[in-house]
Amino acid sequence: MSDFTPKVIMKPVRDHDVVSTLSSMPQASYLLDINLEKLMYCAITIIHKHEMDNNADFNPRDKVSITAENFYQLLYEDVINKSNGNEIDAARLKKTHMQNVRRIMERAYERFTSSPVMLVKVPDSEIPEKVTMIQKLHYEPKTKVFSIQFAEEFFRFFYNLLKDKNNSFNRHELKQIMKMNSYYSLRLYRVFNSELWRTNTLIFSCDELRRMFLKENQYRQHSHFRTRVIEPAIEEINSLTNLQVKHTYIKNGDSIDAIQFKFNYKLEYITNRMSKALEKLKISYMKKAIPWSDDFSHFKDPERINHFKPPLKLSPKQIKFLISSQKFMNDYGMFYENNGFDHSTAQTIMKALLTENLALVNTRKAIDLDYYFALDYKQKAENNEEEEEFTSYEEDDEPNESEDE
Repeated sequence: MSDFTPKVIMKPVRDHDVVSTLSSMPQASYLLDINLEKLMYCAITIIHKHEMDNNADFNPRDKVSITAENFYQLLYEDVINKSNGNEIDAARLKKTHMQNVRRIMERAYERFTSSPVMLVKVPDSEIPEKVTMIQKLHYEPKTKVFSIQFAEEFFRFFYNLLKDKNNSFNRHELKQIMKMNSYYSLRLYRVFNSELWRTNTLIFSCDELRRMFLKENQYRQHSHFRTRVIEPAIEEINSLTNLQVKHTYIKNGDSIDAIQFKFNYKLEYITNRMSKALEKLKISYMKKAIPWSDDFSHFKDPERINHFKPPLKLSPKQIKFLISSQKFMNDYGMFYENNGFDHSTAQTIMKALLTENLALVNTRKAIDLDYYFALDYKQKAENNEEEEEFTSYEEDDEPNESEDE
């Protein structure tokens, strides 16, 4: 017999914390109570924070716990903060909301009679694979703590595969889904968010959506599917999240056969995110006593070379970003400008150099990635411009300073 004793992992999560799963997860077929799904994403976020704090892999046999107080903060605290009532009214409102949170956790536990199953597509097969999602649930009313133990197969599906850089993954802040009341809104938001890196248009047949939601035998009338599933979900996504979605019904004869969705980040979210990215870079420099000036003159200082290391390798996203930057292309025009190449050909040449002979480029002029990212942040924020995708630093990245600092 195994003498393994599961640990209980508990860390506070905030609304700006990021939950990450494999991009294929949102389009897999499964059905969860919406509040259990929210609790599940809180647990996934706790796992990530645990690994970052301990610099060690999470053991999927361990339990992940979230307190009722923490879940309340994610669901309701901003409502209390924005209310104009006095302290007595705020206290009463919090008490009501805390009672609701406890009921949510109790119901999630009581309704858990068997683990939900996710249907995952298998290459070269019409029959999906069934993956158990949750191994155990527990709610302790005395301490008001909700615990989840994921099934190991599901954990490796949604999380461990993120460590393979060839897999794409879906990332969003917890706050984008915590206020939702519709299961369909949550699922569709995560589908759109997972696809934004490559497209802002998707077409699903109504049958595909029913399979995704495991509602194949419900809402068979298109009018019911439209008014009870699709339109309330789109309205909630548009009002509560950082995405703006438009949809068009596609008819086959007299009946609706499919739905086209067009989606993108809201402009105010893009501007805010760009500003935050620039501020984050600035703060990281100041913490490490690296020179910074808001007019970016520090990037032109002769001593700048002592504060960064040119990259030894660039990712495809970084290369795409650099050759899309007019400033970068102008700065490195020595590789093509005297040959009369058009802009497209110049980008092709530079892409090949950055991919195959980066050392040559750095020898002629060391690439200061921070400079081009910072310049892009500032321009996008000032011009309220939209961008295909954010190619900048991820949440846990550090600036490209010298290791000697």
